[in-house]
Parts: sequence; C-alpha cells; structure tokens
Amino acid sequence: MIFGLSDSGQESEKELTEKVNELFSDLNEKPRVSVKKIGLNSESKLRPVVVALETREMLLTLLKKAKQLRNTEKFSKVYLSRDLTPNERAERRSLHRAVTELRRENPDRTFRVRDGTIQIVSSG
Repeated sequence: MIFGLSDSGQESEKELTEKVNELFSDLNEKPRVSVKKIGLNSESKLRPVVVALETREMLLTLLKKAKQLRNTEKFSKVYLSRDLTPNERAERRSLHRAVTELRRENPDRTFRVRDGTIQIVSSG
C-alpha cells in the first residue's frame, strides 16, 4: 500500500499507474504493478493506493528501499506499507497518534511503533 500519494480525485487508472511507476523508479525499481485507490473520494484526505506486485521478493525489496523516498522532493511525504485490513489500519493509526503525543510530552526520548506496540528506542 502507498500512503500520502497526491490525488487529483479524477485520475484514471493509467495516470495512477504512471504515478506509482514514477515513485518506484525513484527507488531504482521497475516492477509490473496493478493499482487501485481505496476509500471515499475526499478533498481533505489522500486516499491510500493498493498495489499488486508480481512477487513477494519485489514487495520486500520495495519496503526495504522505502526510506529513500524521504530524500526525494516529490515523494518525501509518501510511505509504503504492507497491505492491512481496515481494523489493522485503524489500530496502527491509533498507535501512531499515541507516539506523536508521547514525543510531544517527552522530546528527549525516541519512540516508534513496531510489531503492534510502542517501543522506546532511546531516552536522552
């Protein structure tokens, strides 16, 4: 899944596929993909994109390289994740909100979400 990819709301499947291919080419990968936006079309939220890849190896390669997107101007706010159920996405969203709050309350500590739990990475 791809989160944070810009959305005009009126993109055709071909235009969306081209945008996803451009993102993957920034990671120096050219997988064959099929793509689909999920969720309700809204001007205030970016909809996630479900990407079907040919092999699990390509999925793992892309997930490993996903951090490189932070260093690109166009895709710095985009991130990749494995496909999650709606309940898993809601739980993950809740955990990330909690981590954001913990970081705000404890700026000298580093927190992260890993394996469905909040972990303290370092403490000052």
